[in-house]
Amino acid sequence: MRAKVSDPPPHLPSAPIARLVGHDDGPIHAVKFTSDGKYCLTAGHDRTVRLWNPLRIDPAYEYGNAAPANDVERPPKSEVSIDALPHALPIQVYSDGHSYPISAIDIDDSSTTLLSATDKTLVVTDVLTRKVKRRFQGHTGRINSVATSADGGIFLSASYDGTVRIWDGRSFSTAPVQTLSDATDSVSSVTILEKKNELCEIVTSSIDGRLRTYDLRRGLMSEDDLGKNLALTSFAHTSDGLRGAISCLNGAIHVTDRSDGTLLNTCFGSHTAGRYSLECKVTADDQFVVSGSEDGSIVFYDFASGCVAQTLEGHGKATCTVAVHPNKANSSVTVSGSYDGNAVVWR
Repeated sequence: MRAKVSDPPPHLPSAPIARLVGHDDGPIHAVKFTSDGKYCLTAGHDRTVRLWNPLRIDPAYEYGNAAPANDVERPPKSEVSIDALPHALPIQVYSDGHSYPISAIDIDDSSTTLLSATDKTLVVTDVLTRKVKRRFQGHTGRINSVATSADGGIFLSASYDGTVRIWDGRSFSTAPVQTLSDATDSVSSVTILEKKNELCEIVTSSIDGRLRTYDLRRGLMSEDDLGKNLALTSFAHTSDGLRGAISCLNGAIHVTDRSDGTLLNTCFGSHTAGRYSLECKVTADDQFVVSGSEDGSIVFYDFASGCVAQTLEGHGKATCTVAVHPNKANSSVTVSGSYDGNAVVWR
């Protein structure tokens, strides 16, 4: 597999700079940056979650005749082999408590509490000790998405069974605090929106074609109905939470005004969809929407116009999960995970 090196617009990645090597054979199902952007996490079919420093080279990596370097650098060639990329620095492996492949992960803002979904079970792990702290069960279908509050006190799990369950991370109870059961089909993603460290909204996307927002302060639920035949696979939002990007199974990404659901524009045509649930993300500078693709590429759309700004090629199979660096100064840093078994850092 070879990846193209291009000259992109400012603040966009142009080339692969490192691989996250360590997962056994099988797809990479989830990637996630820590809130400070210093580290990232990957979760794989091999039932492990792995912690990395994506911008540092593993000292054990063999450079051949070249002198080793501490920081990863952009390759000068017009094309580069993914297999020949330097290996980023592995930090830790989390394998306890995972009886099945891991479908989703999240981590709190202090990077001390790790959430991972393994089939119908939500696993809570101490990042520092690697010990499993809690296991929450109750879903009747596979968990598709998980989320934690910034302080690690509230956990959410969204499932194929059509429910979202809210768990108390500080109590000893293993029963959910509340179950949201408004969806009529699989809930594909769940997102927590906070203001001043206060949990204020929960946003869910569903295969039933509806984006639901739960206003916790007012006790209200609102729905944006995008159409019965339009399965929603992912939701992302700008840093101020005012605009959203909704990824659909038909290959469209709808950009909306979250205050009233008004459709602002649609990103369409440059990524392939239809069989897999693809993630979308919004870059830290709020300028671009990023999506994986079933042809293995990663596509960046201009948030304002919906036009393609950059396409990264290199994966050999579907790229279903992407993560963007949370800091504006490093907004070009992106990590992708693919069914070809590779997790790649781009810059």
